[in-house]
Amino acid sequence: MRSNKTLKYFSSFVRSAPNLTGKEKEVVVKRLNKKTLQGIGETWGLTEARIRQIESVAIRKLKSESKQLALFKKLYSNKLRKVTK
Repeated sequence: MRSNKTLKYFSSFVRSAPNLTGKEKEVVVKRLNKKTLQGIGETWGLTEARIRQIESVAIRKLKSESKQLALFKKLYSNKLRKVTK
């Protein structure tokens, strides 16, 4: 079971992701809050398959952004160590 804090953190992270469209953000946040693919699809008049596609693209983008951020942090921390030596 996910804690409320964790849900709020991830929802906030997703909402602030600059590389996601509004629809992608909304799908991921609704899925975090346990909305079904069918329920989300009915809201927008889309199929479950289409919602799943939107969710998959959004997750791929989030993973890519996370990897880039981790790489940046690693490179930045290495530069800081060199400067402080």
